[in-house]
Amino acid sequence: MTERSLRKETSKPIQAYQKARRYSMVRRTFRLVALTMVLLALATATGYAAPPIMSAQGAILMDAKTGQVLYDRNIHKKLAPASTTKIMTAIIAIESGRLDEMTRVSAHAASTGGSSLNLYPGQSITLRELVTGLLLRSGNDAAVAIAEHLAGSTDAFVDIMNQKAASLGAVHTHFRNPHGLSAPNHVSTAFDLAWIARYALTNPTFAQIVSTKETNIEWLDRKGGSQERNLRNTNKLLWMLEDADGVKTGTTNAAGPCLVSSATRNNQKLIAVVLHDHSRWYDSMQLLKYGFDNYDLYEYIEQGAVLAALPVENGMTGIVDALVAEPGSLVVNAADYPSVAVEIDLPEKIKAPVYQGQKIGEIIFYVQDKAVKTVDLVAGNAVEESTLSKILLTHWLDTMRRLSGWGLL
Repeated sequence: MTERSLRKETSKPIQAYQKARRYSMVRRTFRLVALTMVLLALATATGYAAPPIMSAQGAILMDAKTGQVLYDRNIHKKLAPASTTKIMTAIIAIESGRLDEMTRVSAHAASTGGSSLNLYPGQSITLRELVTGLLLRSGNDAAVAIAEHLAGSTDAFVDIMNQKAASLGAVHTHFRNPHGLSAPNHVSTAFDLAWIARYALTNPTFAQIVSTKETNIEWLDRKGGSQERNLRNTNKLLWMLEDADGVKTGTTNAAGPCLVSSATRNNQKLIAVVLHDHSRWYDSMQLLKYGFDNYDLYEYIEQGAVLAALPVENGMTGIVDALVAEPGSLVVNAADYPSVAVEIDLPEKIKAPVYQGQKIGEIIFYVQDKAVKTVDLVAGNAVEESTLSKILLTHWLDTMRRLSGWGLL
C-alpha cells in the first residue's frame, strides 16, 4: 500500500468520528435550545420569571412597605456586615434630634483606620455633617466621633445599637463597633440588614442623605479657616440604576464586597441586600429589576387609618374606631394582580369593655380565591363598661365642671 493510500485509509475513521461528534453536539445544542424554549414558555404561561442567579453568600429582596420577601438566599446566615453597620449608627444619630450640635473630634476618633473622612483631633464639626460623611464617604472616623458625642464612648454607643436592633426584630444581629471593621461576633444577616434599612428609610432625613450622589459640607481646617468639602457617595448604584435611591456600601477582607440598596418605581420601593458578593453592583441591579418586572404592590389602606367606627354595647361611650394595625397592602406576582380581592371581617357591634389596641377584626387578602394575608384591625380607643356607679360619677363630675364654669364654686 502506498503512503498516499495509507493516509487516505487512516483518515476515514477520523472523519467518521468527527462527523459523529458534530452530530452529537448538534443534538445536545438542539436539546438545550428546546429545554430553554420550554422553560420560557412555562414562565410566560404562568407569569413567573426565574429569579436571577446570585454569587452572594447571603442575599434578599424585600418590599419596603410590606416587608414581604421576594427573593432569598441564606437570608438568616450570620455574616460580617462591614460598613453596612453604619445604617444603624446613622439612624440612631438622626433620631437623637441633635444633628445641629457641634462635636469635637477626639484623637481616638481621628486615628480610626480604614475608610476615612480625614478628621483631625480637636476638629469642630456638626453632627449632621458627620452623619453625611458617614453615609456618603463611609468614614470610620466619623462613626467613632458620632458614638463618642452621643454616648460618651464607643462601647456605650454599641450597647444602644444592639438594643435598637433587638427592638426592631433584627434578632441575628450583634454589633461590636459603630463602623463595621472586622471584629469577633460582629455579625448580621441579609434579612436583618434589609429590615433595619426598611425602618431607616421611613426617616426622611436618612432617606434624603442616602439618595444623594454628591454634596458639600462645611469644613474647618486646622487653622480655623472655613471651606467646603466635597463628598461623593460610594454607592455606584445611584449612577448605574435610574430608580436607585440608597443605601450603603461595605467592604472588608472578612465581609467581602457588600451592598444594601434601594430603588423606587411608581408606588413601590424595594430593598436588596447582597453580602460577600464580588458582583455586588450587577447582582443588586438584577435583583431590583427582577422585583419591579415581576411583582406589583396592591395598596388597599394605610397603616393607622380608621377603617370603620363600631357601635359599643353597654359602653360609657358609644363608638370605637377600628384602626389598621399594619400596612394594608400586598405584593403579588404581576400576573395575579387582577385576581386580588379583599374581605373585611368586623362584627356589627362590640361589647364593652374595649381596650385600646385590642383586636376587633381583620382584613383578609385573597389571590385567586385563596387567602394569603391577614391584617389586624384594632381598637383605636378604650371604652369602659357602663355601670351605675360610673354613670353617677360621670354626671357628678360634669355638674361640677358646669358650676365651676359659671363661677358658682
